[in-house]
Amino acid sequence: MEEIFFRKLGKGKSVILIHGFCETHEIWSGFAEDFSGEFEVFSVDLPGFGKSPIPPPPFSIRDIALKMLDWTDRNNISQPFVVGHSLGGYVALAMAQLEQEKISGICLFHSTPYPDSEERKSNRNRVMEFVKVNGVGPFVDTFVPGLFLDKKHPSIPYVDRMAQKTSTETLQAYTVAMRDRPSSVDFLTGFEKPTLVLAGEKDTIIPPESIREIARRARNCTVQVLQDTAHMAMFEQPEKAKRIVRGFIRGVEAGQRGSFF
Repeated sequence: MEEIFFRKLGKGKSVILIHGFCETHEIWSGFAEDFSGEFEVFSVDLPGFGKSPIPPPPFSIRDIALKMLDWTDRNNISQPFVVGHSLGGYVALAMAQLEQEKISGICLFHSTPYPDSEERKSNRNRVMEFVKVNGVGPFVDTFVPGLFLDKKHPSIPYVDRMAQKTSTETLQAYTVAMRDRPSSVDFLTGFEKPTLVLAGEKDTIIPPESIREIARRARNCTVQVLQDTAHMAMFEQPEKAKRIVRGFIRGVEAGQRGSFF
């Protein structure tokens, strides 16, 4: 059994923070420290990233979600609220689809239930070819600034250094897993547990218009769109993002939709 590395802080309601593509648990450091005064916070390294060993490829998002659910069982994490950034949101959705009775709610943090479009799939194929020829480093140097609205944001070097540690095997395997993931739209529109979708007004990866459409159809989904923000609200609008997520989790704990303040 591959071990999933995690950092645990605080006491209270359990909150799991799942990072995105070419990231590690460190992406959530500010959130974990802040939330630990009120919640029991687990920030994890997905299999293959950071200090968590990669399972034998190929694997799917569903496979990773199963590993995460097994990890929650083995660590006696009961009814957690799961926050997933981008790729992490795909994993959170898959966890909910597999065993929704085990979680209290989810937050899609710059993430989406929609599958890849044909154009997006083609882009992922080009990424794999590029990395095969040029390696991870040149890809990361282009990829990371594209996540931010301000291409000179002071957090870009920090995220770049983190992403540079991604192995070629991990990058390729997760690119395939994301490319081939199925739609979760029907599931999310009928999902009865509280769901928060936090989007960026200027996010070119997860356009907010598509998220608003899901919110109009879903039973128990709340959307918050941050202005002047692209794909990295934990750095671009950290205090607003923390306030929104924290308020929503408080609401879930109280049996409400969340007040955000």
